[in-house]
Amino acid sequence: MGTPKLTKFEFVWLLLGGPTPLQKEHRFDPDRKWRVDYFCNGVAIEIEGGIWSGGRHNRGAGFLKDMEKYNALAAKGILLFRVPSHQINSKWLQPIIEKIKERT
Repeated sequence: MGTPKLTKFEFVWLLLGGPTPLQKEHRFDPDRKWRVDYFCNGVAIEIEGGIWSGGRHNRGAGFLKDMEKYNALAAKGILLFRVPSHQINSKWLQPIIEKIKERT
């Protein structure tokens, strides 16, 4: 067995000293089966793809579904950060890391 491969997000997260455990594909609503890409200490992180290519998140129906999901997170008191998939770097991740560390 080899070492599990890290995503770019996970690699940069660890490089910047991001807190662990970082839950991947965290299900926060069992009735709707909604998940967030990552979750740590009451903070959800969504990696948003297809921004410039007209991906699902930017088309009408997908955008509305995301709004419903994000509002459900807020109603549960979960703080959400959205990160564009092409900008996974310290500029975007450091504020998230700092906020999570404030909460611990």
